[in-house]
Amino acid sequence: MHLNQSVSLGTKVDVRLNFSNSNTPFRCKGVVVRSHQENDKFFNVGVEFEHLDDLKRSFLEGKISELINVEKKDKS
Repeated sequence: MHLNQSVSLGTKVDVRLNFSNSNTPFRCKGVVVRSHQENDKFFNVGVEFEHLDDLKRSFLEGKISELINVEKKDKS
């Protein structure tokens, strides 16, 4: 993700993802595994999600598939 501030490696975070076609945000916990300055304004931060139960994993996998399909459609 892109943030306007640096986050130290190993920092535990609460993640909330809002999807445009869902009324309920996706929430989980994670740990920062990558953080580097991308430009003057943004830091590129990678978060590894902590254990996701089967329902959350399936939901997230479905949303990722939808985003990939939209991107593929936009490129064609």
